[in-house]
Amino acid sequence: MSGAAAVRGMALYASVLVVLFPAVFVFFWMITSALKQPVDIFAMPPRWLDFTVTFDNFRKAIADTPLLRYGYNSFVVAMASSLTGLVLGLPAAYSIARFQQHRLGLVLLTARLMPGVAYLVPFFVLFVTLRLVGTHWALILSHLVVTFPLTVYLMIGFFEDLPHELYDSAEIDGCGPFDVFWRIALPLSMPGVITASVLAFIFSWNDFKMALILSDSDTRTLPVAVYSFINEASLQWGPMMAYATLVALPVLLLTLFLQRYIISGLTAGSLK
Repeated sequence: MSGAAAVRGMALYASVLVVLFPAVFVFFWMITSALKQPVDIFAMPPRWLDFTVTFDNFRKAIADTPLLRYGYNSFVVAMASSLTGLVLGLPAAYSIARFQQHRLGLVLLTARLMPGVAYLVPFFVLFVTLRLVGTHWALILSHLVVTFPLTVYLMIGFFEDLPHELYDSAEIDGCGPFDVFWRIALPLSMPGVITASVLAFIFSWNDFKMALILSDSDTRTLPVAVYSFINEASLQWGPMMAYATLVALPVLLLTLFLQRYIISGLTAGSLK
């Protein structure tokens, strides 16, 4: 039995490595390309490790674009859209879970399953009419297409895991519907709240298509700034990979710092 268990364990680890290899390889290729000279980037056969490390790509990426301004824009939009998604999504998720509003949940699911590009033209027309194109508000409101339903569907399971006896006991003690949500359901579902907020922040931070169309030179975010290294005459691989590394670094550090809460939020219920 121990031999069979060892084989199953090895098979599991091999499967995990196969699944994770494409994502890990992309990060490896991005970071190594950011540290290479142009001659090493285009070398054939590829030089995976035997190359001279240089930081010129990072210096050029920082010098050619206002990194701090774009970083500020990305942070403001991601923070505001994720917080707004929480403010709207937490009560909605509680209502769906508490009162079994499955039709409302199905409507939100249908809206979420639509590709984000399907909302791009209606949003553009709307924000042009409201004169919001080129403002942070246009990006924040457009990102709610992701952050709001994401928060709802992550939190429905947490609220459904809470024993209904807790709700009944709170109502017997004189709590109204809002008090039950605020004093009972929300504190017991904090792992899910942290998970939803982090994932919503990451989705908003990484958005490209909405920011490309709805922002201008003053409100441009970091993912759109990566695109500036592509033009008709050339494609600057080194600086572009360096800039992409700088864009990915904050969310990577955030995920590593909060990974314990994210894992517990994705795998565990609120109460047994």
